Amino acid sequence: MIEATAEWKKNYQVQVEVRQFKVDIDEPPQYHGEDTGMMPTELFISSLASCFCLALVFVANKKSINITDMRVDVSAEADTKNFRYSRLIVKVMSSVPKSKLEELIGQAKHYCYVSNTVSQSCPIEYEIA
Repeated sequence: MIEATAEWKKNYQVQVEVRQFKVDIDEPPQYHGEDTGMMPTELFISSLASCFCLALVFVANKKSINITDMRVDVSAEADTKNFRYSRLIVKVMSSVPKSKLEELIGQAKHYCYVSNTVSQSCPIEYEIA
């Protein structure tokens, strides 16, 4: 089991602690914050991007595919009426040949805890950029 603790600091600022790591969270001025850190929603899509990137690297290593570069961009389409995301788009960029990258993406989906957790309630589209 993993655990995280969020401690309110002031206004809309929170500090999250996981193991020995701390991350400052805030809102931008248009949402009454001071913009001293990422918004929770930005941290959420960052979690998806980083988890999927690491899953791709894990699969590539298992298959002995040499990676010289890998980048994952995630964008989220908001459903503001229901305060949720209606769609997540995962774009993968790499020098790995497209056919191998498609295979890596297909297998990485199995190993990404974040995408596996949220995909039941929000569709995730995968693209090669």
